[in-house]
Amino acid sequence: MWPWSHAAVGYLCYSIGTRLVGRRPTTGPTVAVLFGALLPDLVDKPLSWVFGLVPQGYAVAHSVLLAVPLGIAALVLTHQHDRRLLGIAFVVGYWSHLLGDVLFGVLRSNPHAFGRVLWPIVTLPAYEQPVLTRLGDYVSVFTGFQSTDDAMIVILGASVVYVTIGVWIFDGRPGLTPIRQALERSFDGPTDGNE
Repeated sequence: MWPWSHAAVGYLCYSIGTRLVGRRPTTGPTVAVLFGALLPDLVDKPLSWVFGLVPQGYAVAHSVLLAVPLGIAALVLTHQHDRRLLGIAFVVGYWSHLLGDVLFGVLRSNPHAFGRVLWPIVTLPAYEQPVLTRLGDYVSVFTGFQSTDDAMIVILGASVVYVTIGVWIFDGRPGLTPIRQALERSFDGPTDGNE
């Protein structure tokens, strides 16, 4: 899955869950769910693609052996500091990432679909292509410049992102206000008090 697909799935899960308990999504948990949804790739892709410490971008942070205790620790820690919604949102984002990778692998008939989340019990074979070649292939498939047998998966992924954008707008665009305020302050520049 692409990073924006992970973010979209995580946000959808958070938004639906929030609505089911009679609340609306807010900024803090929105940021937490997005961070959790992106964390496995932010850790494992550099470990593999940049540093060569693991053979594939599915390793340490994608492992349920880390994700489950880390999720529980996040829930306990945020509960102790009366910030439960942040912990719940983080776990929703993180665990939805792992579930998304497994389901995406199953949809693509990847023989290693479940192995993606079982490191170090299962260590996936090393990538056959150099990083830049692999990135080029990913981009060309996503942009449609290369024919693919799994075009429906690409369309499904894009649809999830578009639906999520609509849901996020419906939710009141949580997380946008602080960004907009920061940008406005940066464009206003420093004031000398003589205005």
